[in-house]
Amino acid sequence: MQSKHPLLKYAVFLGIVAAGIGLSLLTAPSQKRTRAQWPVMGTVAGLVFRGGDATAHGKARSRVQNTWNALDQRLSAWRSDSELCRLAPHLATVGAAALPEIPADVRPCYAFAFDLQRQSDGAFSPVIGEALQHIGFSRLSPVDLGAVAKGFAVDVAYEALDDECGTLLDLGGNLRARAGTWHTGVRNPFHSGEHLAAFDLKPGEAVATSGNYERFIERDGKRISHILDARTGQPVVGIAGVTVLAGTAMLADGLSTTLFVLGPEAGTAFLKRHYPGTAALWIPDTPDNPVLKVTVAMATRLIDPKCPVTVQR
Repeated sequence: MQSKHPLLKYAVFLGIVAAGIGLSLLTAPSQKRTRAQWPVMGTVAGLVFRGGDATAHGKARSRVQNTWNALDQRLSAWRSDSELCRLAPHLATVGAAALPEIPADVRPCYAFAFDLQRQSDGAFSPVIGEALQHIGFSRLSPVDLGAVAKGFAVDVAYEALDDECGTLLDLGGNLRARAGTWHTGVRNPFHSGEHLAAFDLKPGEAVATSGNYERFIERDGKRISHILDARTGQPVVGIAGVTVLAGTAMLADGLSTTLFVLGPEAGTAFLKRHYPGTAALWIPDTPDNPVLKVTVAMATRLIDPKCPVTVQR
């Protein structure tokens, strides 16, 4: 495959891991990998295997698929019979005070969402469903765990797997490496098929990206992002994408949305205060002059950036 970028000259894309969310696996043709994928939680789920055999792959897929199907039934804001929709009216009224009533196995997902609401002074909020409905993104529940639930599901499945197949878990672009190192590209949101940088995802690490370039509606000729500032109820403008590297997929998932709302300056201060060492990257919505704004932790991980990099301190 030809490319003007040296990083991509010998790259092959595997099914488009995290397509539309801003991440892709990059690999040399000699590195054999196998990908299994299926629809769940309103997105495309996948497992990427390095080594192992078909029997081991099948068992891993079955285990993960059953886990994610069960969590989809419980945490979906689009299923009228979900546990979330049943609990939502009480949660919307009393917020985190309702947490003791939530089943213990999924309580960490709810608790983390409300923790982010408190830590971000309301910039992020799980009680955002009505505001999303108002601008045209339909929900059946006033409570929406979409910004943390997929990451939570990846972490639950991660614990259910072993290292034998060198598996990478992918749930709609929420990635976590079960074993091995995975060379991962950050998509250029302004030019499909190009990347602005890459990094190596190490065993146990997770990464997630939030962006305004795939999930949006158009109104009066303008794109309206699905990511809202919960303090105002208005779509966030000025940022095209945020990528977060963290120790768990739920943390990366929730922080990518939170940092999208906060922006580079306030977001860097937020990380220093609450999650020091977490690596983050912002892509401002400047198509004619792309730039990466990164934390110190992310600056040490970037490989071959294709545009100017500004380190947030």
